[in-house]
Amino acid sequence: MDFISNSDVQNREMLKALGIESVDQLFSAIPKELLLSPPAEEDGLSEWEGMQLMKALAAKNSFSAFDSYLGAGAYEHHVPSLVSAICSKSEFLTSYTPYQAEGSQGVLQAMFEYQSAICALTGMDVSNASLYDGASACAEAILMALRLNQGLNRERPKLLISRSLHPHYRAVVEQYVSTHALEIEEIPFRPDGSLDTFEGLITEQTAAVLVQSPNFLGVLEEVAPIAAAARKAGALTILCANPLSYGLFASAGELGADIAVGDGQPLGIPLQFGGPYVGYMACRQEFVRQLPGRIVGETVDSNGRRGYVLTLQTREQHIRREKATSNICTSQTLASIACLVAQLWYGKEGLRKLALTNYQRAHYLKNALQPFQQGPCFNEFRLAFSQPIEKVQSHFRSQGIEPGLDLGRYFPELRGQLLVAATETKSKEQLDRYIACAKELVSTP
Repeated sequence: MDFISNSDVQNREMLKALGIESVDQLFSAIPKELLLSPPAEEDGLSEWEGMQLMKALAAKNSFSAFDSYLGAGAYEHHVPSLVSAICSKSEFLTSYTPYQAEGSQGVLQAMFEYQSAICALTGMDVSNASLYDGASACAEAILMALRLNQGLNRERPKLLISRSLHPHYRAVVEQYVSTHALEIEEIPFRPDGSLDTFEGLITEQTAAVLVQSPNFLGVLEEVAPIAAAARKAGALTILCANPLSYGLFASAGELGADIAVGDGQPLGIPLQFGGPYVGYMACRQEFVRQLPGRIVGETVDSNGRRGYVLTLQTREQHIRREKATSNICTSQTLASIACLVAQLWYGKEGLRKLALTNYQRAHYLKNALQPFQQGPCFNEFRLAFSQPIEKVQSHFRSQGIEPGLDLGRYFPELRGQLLVAATETKSKEQLDRYIACAKELVSTP
């Protein structure tokens, strides 16, 4: 972004308006030992020098020089040029919370269309206008389930969470519920990565069951039986999923889930050091009053013209604190618009083809490498090696390949295994290069 510095006259006028005499006073709250000032004999960097410094720092990021097979919740996908073209429009780029509906119709409509797209994708009845990310969406869904059960005067002090849930998501959930008198139980996973039996785990004391599919290990779970068992026990089922997988497999609604959550990053949002991403959250109509965040609705004005308004704003800034469903202070509007534009660009058939391409390229790699035995997957799978994982990574990296995520970091029993993700960004030549590199190592069955 181009930058033109302020003149001394402008600086003085701004300081006068703030009622202070110097820029140093503006930062007086910052401890002096944390302040870093240029030497007195220097006048900082010129615009050109600053740009060269930024370029030198950016050059240290070698990611673009590698073929990356990292996944685990953050995937390398092609982002259509249309996405940045639309999101760069000032009407969207500079927009924030549309409190004044009459002046924010464009942004409100975009949020409404985003909600509609998420409902179509997940097969649910209603969606909010987005959350921070997949982790916070999981945590908010748990709190939502607790409120719903408490509203029915039920004592349900237990949460059931699949062990194959993304470890970062699990950590955020635990942080959110740490002040609640709750007991978290796990559904373990089998050696093939799929969930073990849940018989006897879902009881009348269970408030909610949180399952991820495809799970953190890449395996597609049998969600329908879990949802049926939860419903029979009066518990709610929360399904966390890569939204792109819905282009090929059954939706959350079709599987019987009550609340659908996940991260919209695979749809239109590039990898950027962990964020900002966007969390999606949708549910059945009967639960809408406990859905956190904002919900944009469509209506007509007194002249019969179509308009958009914030229909529900269930947070403490808008209603009494004790009635608020969440303290979420914003929706990821720009990221959610990017997610929407990507979905509209691909369309219903395009999303199916994109999902199928991911599925096929991951399975081309998987089938050629005889990976560790596991259940059906979408676009990532586990691969085991007999050598130390550090040696495996060094071998791949020497050939310009980032081979995957070391699962031993999160699951000690999976030490020596990589989680490998392949998306539409990988050509057959790249996949064959990975296969050749892997076969130079001794792979275990």
